[in-house]
Amino acid sequence: MTMLDKAFFISDQIHEREVTLGDGSVHKLHFKELTAAEFRKFHLAEQSGDEDKKIGSMARLISLSLCDPAGKLALTYDQAMKIKPGAAAEITNAILAVNGFGAKQGNG
Repeated sequence: MTMLDKAFFISDQIHEREVTLGDGSVHKLHFKELTAAEFRKFHLAEQSGDEDKKIGSMARLISLSLCDPAGKLALTYDQAMKIKPGAAAEITNAILAVNGFGAKQGNG
């Protein structure tokens, strides 16, 4: 049994966020919360001496968080690797916001 309040744990809630791309188009996307372990893997990949791990770190986060409104994951890792750089950055910013990093935006 845990002594920590449920606020310390990820929820099953799906978060909707608007993501604006470089062309000005606005897209409503949905995201799952990620665990501290998943973020630790992201940070370790970013700091890795392995170039392939660094290159794929954002795609991994995206493939673990981006989902449909029902919570089904929307992209595989390989699909997330094909996202344009600016779009990947905007999606990653939304993932960070959903998980309590930086400014919070939108509903959910």
